[in-house]
Amino acid sequence: MGRAARIAQTQGLGRPVRTYRQAFPLWFPALFVVMAVVIVGATALNPDLGIGVKAAGAAVPLVVLGVIWWVITDVRMVLCEGGILMGSFAPLLSPYAIPYRQIEPHGVTCVSDVGRLPSVTGRTYGSSLFHFPQSRRGLVLAGPPPAQARSRGVAASQVSGTGAGTLWAFAYRGAPEELISLLQQGMLAQHVPHAEMLPQIALPERAVADGVNGVAC
Repeated sequence: MGRAARIAQTQGLGRPVRTYRQAFPLWFPALFVVMAVVIVGATALNPDLGIGVKAAGAAVPLVVLGVIWWVITDVRMVLCEGGILMGSFAPLLSPYAIPYRQIEPHGVTCVSDVGRLPSVTGRTYGSSLFHFPQSRRGLVLAGPPPAQARSRGVAASQVSGTGAGTLWAFAYRGAPEELISLLQQGMLAQHVPHAEMLPQIALPERAVADGVNGVAC
């Protein structure tokens, strides 16, 4: 059983159905490659260091760089049978748990420029995820407050009713129609009011500047 499945089971969200990984701009992995090359080059070209010292000198910062990469990039949105896990799955970190019953269907929107959400709306992400202004496609939804989504255990995940309209956003790659279809199936299974209208509410994909459901832009 993977970590996502274990967390979903602990939170009472059932079995994971589909995982979406955080989308990053193309320059982001290139930046880490450049930093790795600089580290290796700086140690390899130093004439005052022996081979062993050079190897050790390059290995330590490369390991640290690898850990930083892991923590930043292991960010996922996992659609489960009873809700969503959203956030970092890196060691010592845990994602937020959002039951479908705490999501307001009329506050769900697929957007083409999710990275512009804070600047356009003046509001921050409830998920506190690591987003880039260059992020394009994304899902925005109104859900519970972050503190409530951080609560642990099945009892906390069984709380019914939506939150105070906290914005949750996730930059992803994939077809928005597929994402909304899976989201709708989960919400219908949990008998969320107005879930049958979700495709009409969340689609077609729109620009943040043109408005986000439940948010005054």
